[in-house]
Amino acid sequence: MAGGSRSILVLVAMVVLTLDQTSLQVSALLGGTVYVRLTNRLEPSNATVTVHCKSGDDDLGDHLVALGETYEFSFKNNIWDSTLFFCNFDWVSASLGKSVSGTFDIYKARRDQERCLHDCNWLILETGLYSYTLRTKIWENLYSWPQ
Repeated sequence: MAGGSRSILVLVAMVVLTLDQTSLQVSALLGGTVYVRLTNRLEPSNATVTVHCKSGDDDLGDHLVALGETYEFSFKNNIWDSTLFFCNFDWVSASLGKSVSGTFDIYKARRDQERCLHDCNWLILETGLYSYTLRTKIWENLYSWPQ
């Protein structure tokens, strides 16, 4: 193998190894569309929840999500892997006898790319927001409602 060809081969190997180590950082370039799904499981209140999600660039507006229904939106991560969507949740809890509201970062690229990859599924429960984590294969409570 000629010296120039060997150098190119070494350079390609280094790039491949670097991409493997930083795969989360380059996922915006290679990763495709991310889907966020929020499913209302507010039992025993059977409440409809108002969900309002935003990013720095997009305001998705208010959405009424009845018990058992799912609100879904999708997007592509930016090339800096800094995509952030946050959502505000409001409903009246019959079991607590009061209005409940909270705001949570529903998608943070650096937190969620490995945790949920392209399908970020959330359950809205009376105890908080639960998200399915691919690594552990369980629903984890990532946010509890303010008291």
